[in-house]
Amino acid sequence: MIITITGKPCSGKGTVGKLFAEKYNFEYMCTGDMFREYTKQLGYSSVLEFQQKYPDITSVDKEIDNQTAEIGKTRINENIVFDSRLAWHFIPNSFKVFIDVDWNIAAERLLGTNRNTEHVSSLQEAEQALKNRWQEENTRYTKLYATNNTNQNNYDLVISSSFLTPEQI
Repeated sequence: MIITITGKPCSGKGTVGKLFAEKYNFEYMCTGDMFREYTKQLGYSSVLEFQQKYPDITSVDKEIDNQTAEIGKTRINENIVFDSRLAWHFIPNSFKVFIDVDWNIAAERLLGTNRNTEHVSSLQEAEQALKNRWQEENTRYTKLYATNNTNQNNYDLVISSSFLTPEQI
């Protein structure tokens, strides 16, 4: 069984996916990790450096999305948790989970992390940065694949992480 987990930035997708994989003996996969590995193979030290020097990331999106679709075709009977914005779209036979979060809580989480790709100094700046990122990503996905990541009817389970711990989710 493949479970695809998507959701808003800072909703806890990765944390929940890793906990679930560990608890139920699933393999954990993450397109963010795939992206970081891909840019590393191209000789960049970070995703941020890659994005600054190569602002049109459409070809990288398509490469990773093709890998995701291939995993969905060839490994559909394996136990995999896929942390990805679009794996639900490329693996239609997966169990699709969307993790929602209140923007203010997501901003608080961002301020409490040490992400090297998102530097913010206030709650308002963090919230706006997350909203901008979400909108930019969804605009890019709609343009590339005519899909709507925000339509919760695309998912088998929608859950809010705003007031739940990763273990509760």
